[in-house]
Amino acid sequence: MSIEKTRPPHGGHGDQGITVLLRRMHDAVALEASAQERLDHLTKAIASHVVADVCSIYLRRPGDELELYSTEGLNREAVHKTRLKWGEGLVGLVAENHRPLVTDNAPHHPAFAYRPETGEDPLHSFLGVPLIRSGKTLGVLVVQNKAARQYTDEEVGAVQAVATLLAEISASGELLSREETAVVGEMLHGPERLKGYPIVNGIASGQAVFLQPPAPKHKVFATDAAGEAARLEEGLNNLRASVDAMLAQNAGLSGVSRELLETYRLFAYDRSWKERLRSAVFSGLTAESAVEQVKNENRARLLQARDPYLRERMHDLDDLSHRLLRHLSGEKNGARRALFDRTILLAREMGPAELLEYDRNALKGLVLGDVSATSHVAIVARALDIPMVTGLGEAIDRCEEGDAVIVDGDAGEIHIRPTSDVIEAYRAKREFQSERQAAFVKERDLPAVTKDGVKVSIMLNAGLALDMPHLHETGAEGIGLFRTELQFLIGSQLPSVGSQKALYSEVLKLAKGKPVVFRTADIGGDKTASYMDHGNEVNPAMGWRGLRMAVDRPGMIRPQLRALIAAAAGRELYVMFPMVTLPKEIDDARALLDLEIERAKRSGAELPKAIKIGAMIETPAAAWRADLIAQKVDFLSVGGNDLAQFYFAADRDSERVQRRYDPMNPGFMSFLKTCVEKAAKTQTPLAYCGEQAADPVTAAAFIGLGVRSFSAPATSVGPFRRMTRSLDAGRIAAWLDERLPQPFETLRPQFTKFLKDSGVALE
Repeated sequence: MSIEKTRPPHGGHGDQGITVLLRRMHDAVALEASAQERLDHLTKAIASHVVADVCSIYLRRPGDELELYSTEGLNREAVHKTRLKWGEGLVGLVAENHRPLVTDNAPHHPAFAYRPETGEDPLHSFLGVPLIRSGKTLGVLVVQNKAARQYTDEEVGAVQAVATLLAEISASGELLSREETAVVGEMLHGPERLKGYPIVNGIASGQAVFLQPPAPKHKVFATDAAGEAARLEEGLNNLRASVDAMLAQNAGLSGVSRELLETYRLFAYDRSWKERLRSAVFSGLTAESAVEQVKNENRARLLQARDPYLRERMHDLDDLSHRLLRHLSGEKNGARRALFDRTILLAREMGPAELLEYDRNALKGLVLGDVSATSHVAIVARALDIPMVTGLGEAIDRCEEGDAVIVDGDAGEIHIRPTSDVIEAYRAKREFQSERQAAFVKERDLPAVTKDGVKVSIMLNAGLALDMPHLHETGAEGIGLFRTELQFLIGSQLPSVGSQKALYSEVLKLAKGKPVVFRTADIGGDKTASYMDHGNEVNPAMGWRGLRMAVDRPGMIRPQLRALIAAAAGRELYVMFPMVTLPKEIDDARALLDLEIERAKRSGAELPKAIKIGAMIETPAAAWRADLIAQKVDFLSVGGNDLAQFYFAADRDSERVQRRYDPMNPGFMSFLKTCVEKAAKTQTPLAYCGEQAADPVTAAAFIGLGVRSFSAPATSVGPFRRMTRSLDAGRIAAWLDERLPQPFETLRPQFTKFLKDSGVALE
């Protein structure tokens, strides 16, 4: 059988062809007729436009059945009688897979399901596209031809564009009857369970709020084309003004970053984009629907591009479209979202400063798109004890503001619009967790000593004064890592010496004599504030950050050291420098500290009774020279998050890459053991403050490697203490020594079994 490759008449499926089809669809929906008659006119218009022998619309019904609702070309008697189960036949396969299906020989496709009442015997070519809205398939649009032919990319794109509009129309009430629209609404707003990845443990429930809300609801077709064109023009002018303002505010950007913003501005001023939007409006669409329509056309084209640069520009165009939709609705970009009393915040991505701007009493849970467990927003969420799940970008499409949401930070899943049974199950789970935490509180004064007499020090990670009550609630021995950079990241300018001193004084007061290790601001690289010159760094994690920035820009670190010295007057001061690579960097940092000590002496200020200096081991270079660095400091602290990312050459903020390694890889553990042994030879205390310390299996292994001090999140202290008291450090060390030289990818499965068989408390 020969393959025909035909193109439709009336100008193909470019901008003109789409405009003609949209006008026909508008006329069909605007008919003074029954819902079925309007739907039939719509189906006929689509069939005529794409030169199809058959065009059919299947809608999803309760029970996940797909019912033939309208057809042009099949037997009319089959309408409302032909039904396919989810996944049954080619139509069911399109619905189940949520993506188009194209074949030039439908009867020979393995999923083909014959329905004699439809009269589709002579048909061969098949093009099916799902009707998707809010991430859910509401039906399937099918185009068929008798001849075996290839549908062109333009035809597939046109049918996809039509399917998008059909999904919007089905939910808008402009086409179906009131009862049928209600059924669609129930499907869109039914309970949802989405599986992601756990980041911060805990259970939270509340109402959904979007960091950047989805496009406001709108009608599909308009009655006043001139009025819609005027609204579009005003929206475009406002959009362009906001983009110009954004460039002005970021005038200090250079290199690639500046080029990207300039490209973004060019898209905003692109004449062809504007003309395509105007054309869609004059075809009968509202301004909002025109934006959605052109956005979908752009996506269809760019998704087929092989050039990664062009595919990446799709995100720019999407963002511009969303901004324009908000201008059309009258919303102001960047306006802070109002919170409910119990709020679950949903976002594709966000920074730590944004998180800190929200009311902690109202913000109960976080659902993010693509964020790793060691990203900065995750670290802050963990410090704030906010249950968090990631890997759920689609949640924004399936949820509406105000919807009830449950976040399960233990299982890494969320429930949208949960049923009463699910709500009750999580209420019981929260009660159990409260009882478990109460048991840990009773154990807070017990010493963290292993069964064979090894003393382990358990300290807290913190970054806010609000974290300090956890120090005494958990029985931790002190703050092993106080992240000072949060104060630098949330303001519009460098924090003053006075404001820094006030924070550090409050923290030391709340510590009630327990040690607090202040890490100087680890800023730069990927942790930058709006007032900083970001520069142009291809790999910011390995760029100008931490101690590197501090010694190059003394004007940033010296005020902080001055504030720390003043705040710790009469007390012991522990200062730790981040991102140390070379021993000489400690000499440079000490010189700056000495200058501030001399300055305080000259002014007659009271000094700390002792100042202890520490260095963070976060790079393989520092770990390899830990013995030399140890000779210049009073204590060492392994920054496990960065050390692991540099060891594995895997970006810790990349969700895809971050899961490709495990700290219990024998190579990494051997490397860490070498670092521990180098510190021990110099009798320099060494702590481990990576987020891995929150995992009892990894923490138990590190005890076996010789680590005797840890800094962990507050929620991990109780389980950590119980785990420590239940294990034998000598047996673990012997088990590891036997297996570290072997070529395992990870020791986690067999080590977990060993711990359970040994009676170690892991839960």
